[in-house]
Amino acid sequence: MIMKERELPIQLKVLRALNKRSILLNPQTTSLDYRMKGYEGECQFDAAMKSLKCDCLVLNDLMLKVNGQTCQIDTLLITPMGATIYEVKNYEGQFVYSDDKFKIRSTNKEISNPLLQLNRSMNLLRQLMEEQRVSFPLNGLVVFINNRFTLFQAPVADSFIFPTMLSYHLIKLNSMRKSLNQCHHRFAETLKQLHVSDTKFVTLPEYDFQDLRKGPFCDVCMSEVRLNHGRKWKCRECGAEAVSHKVILDQIKDFRLLFPEKKVQTGTIYEWCGKLISKKSIRNVLTKHFELKGESKATYYE
Repeated sequence: MIMKERELPIQLKVLRALNKRSILLNPQTTSLDYRMKGYEGECQFDAAMKSLKCDCLVLNDLMLKVNGQTCQIDTLLITPMGATIYEVKNYEGQFVYSDDKFKIRSTNKEISNPLLQLNRSMNLLRQLMEEQRVSFPLNGLVVFINNRFTLFQAPVADSFIFPTMLSYHLIKLNSMRKSLNQCHHRFAETLKQLHVSDTKFVTLPEYDFQDLRKGPFCDVCMSEVRLNHGRKWKCRECGAEAVSHKVILDQIKDFRLLFPEKKVQTGTIYEWCGKLISKKSIRNVLTKHFELKGESKATYYE
């Protein structure tokens, strides 16, 4: 049973929205690509976990505050046998494991050891379990989800799950015949309640309304869209099509994400869309999906 679904992190949402309308500086572009790839790997793991038939609880993308420290967990699985933290990595290419260090084989560049990240998360969650007086076992696994990943000199360790091992791991979990008890359910519900939004831990680039490109943009590939025929808009790059109603909603969504402090008004969204969509169409969408506030020229939607 999925207790907490995974959502696209707020930082990725903002960076994607900015990437449509500005030229992100290289470190920010790299961050977007890196984080997006990591998120895609986590979603791939989520899809595999949905094949579980055993009695279990799954909490995805947990962010917890434990004794003043932040504990981020990709996936937590609670079964009758205990809890397991999964640290999911979407690494691609050839890596070497030597002296407890991960290195890219082609450059010999050292990267963060996922085992250290996993151990930190386990230590913090164990502290929280003690506070909550939860006594069942806690384990941790690093999952390498990408089929194009190779780790040379990999240790024979129970902490790593390589792509070829994942299906066997799930089969083993499905072989469990025991059932969860109230303690398992209470702890899962407690963790869900203790989850804190990632907005408190996000660092974003500075940006201004006037400096961003205006116009309707594709929600699939982030390129510009143009009116094709009738009420349909077509992306110049990927060819994706969308009706005007959907295109307008997508632009409003981006505006509210990037400028939560600004009021949503017909004229502002008209400018945000590059004046390529009529005020009447924008007003119709706003009226249908949002509540009108204020009076006369000071009206806005929320």
